[in-house]
Amino acid sequence: MADVIVIGAGMAGVTVARALVRAGISVCVVEGADRIGGRIYTMRDFCGAPVEAGAEFIHGGAAETWTDVRAAGLAVRPWRPSRDAMFNIGYGAHWLPVVLLHPGVWPVFTILRHLARFKPPDMSGREFIAQRGYRGRAHAMAQMVLTAHLPGGIDEVGVLGLVEDGVLKLERGVNYRIADGYDRLIEYVAQGLQIEPGFTVQTIQWGQDGVNVRSTDGRELSARAGVCTLPVGVLKAGTVRFVPELPESKRTALQYLEMGPVLKVLLHFDERFWPRRLATLGCAVGPVTLYWPVFYGADEPPPVLTAYCTGPRAAALSTVSEEEASAIVLQDLRRHFPKAVPKLVASRRIDWTTDPLSCGGYTFLRPGGTGARARLAAADTAALFWAGAETATRAIAATVEAAFATGLRAASEVRAYLQRAAG
Repeated sequence: MADVIVIGAGMAGVTVARALVRAGISVCVVEGADRIGGRIYTMRDFCGAPVEAGAEFIHGGAAETWTDVRAAGLAVRPWRPSRDAMFNIGYGAHWLPVVLLHPGVWPVFTILRHLARFKPPDMSGREFIAQRGYRGRAHAMAQMVLTAHLPGGIDEVGVLGLVEDGVLKLERGVNYRIADGYDRLIEYVAQGLQIEPGFTVQTIQWGQDGVNVRSTDGRELSARAGVCTLPVGVLKAGTVRFVPELPESKRTALQYLEMGPVLKVLLHFDERFWPRRLATLGCAVGPVTLYWPVFYGADEPPPVLTAYCTGPRAAALSTVSEEEASAIVLQDLRRHFPKAVPKLVASRRIDWTTDPLSCGGYTFLRPGGTGARARLAAADTAALFWAGAETATRAIAATVEAAFATGLRAASEVRAYLQRAAG
């Protein structure tokens, strides 16, 4: 019997497991999928080069994952979305400086300052926009600021939660892609760990005496302690039963944490038809939230675009067939680049909402949800501890580096618990 069971082999799970193993604690990681990584999923059979179907970026130069990125010898490519960005707020696709020159946009210039100074009571994004009186182009830009990075609609996103999660930091700075694929990082972190794939958890029994997990095929494992890294979407779906039931604090936290829909359509063309220096194209209207060239900054890259859809837009594209989704995105691209004649070589849709092991892309906070992540993360369930980007309170929430940080925090909590139990 292992000292600790870790449920989930995403970044949080393998990080907590590695930290505990380094401390001399035996660990078994159980994972429902046949691969590690969770929502880190690098595809290598699409265009002859690695393409991210899930998480894509290292956010900024201060991310805690950099130590392992460098230790693994992984090359990165910088991604500068602010410098090389185009926007279409309903009047054609233009470079960001051109968009900002229009007087109709000027009222929104102070939105980041207003958000940073926002005080309770909390309100939805729509209420905030109405309170500030944004109209026309300013309204379109404000809505993008509030929802472009979150998988929720303007009525679902809480303003105080957006600020608490650090989402505004994503509006500036440089991000990075791992040139050989994000999966190389998680493979490095997971080296030497005992991982049981295909172990889909059905029941988690927890208490002062330890943790027992039972899979859907009847297998059981017990340990002195456990760490749950299951996504919020899975926790809210009710497919995993907790015995005893989770305390009220956890249930309340889950009411305010929403696992929003995220969908990608990968598009491989015979040649590039977008500007060479384009890093991202933000869309205020239409079926797609953002477009980005996957190999921005690479030498002689394959002409591949990601159509990134969140919230209601992802939910809409999830209801049609994969072929219809590709056709809708192609039609939308003709709206942004009317002179182009794109010739598609291949396309693929990745819908995280329909994945039963994630039930969504990542989380955001509903109005009134501040503090929900801390309540979910709290070590208040005896021998069962919590990690995952959903429990992040320091790093930018719902990112890989946030999951990594929570793994380190949970490992520290487990070590302290086992030491107290031994004493």
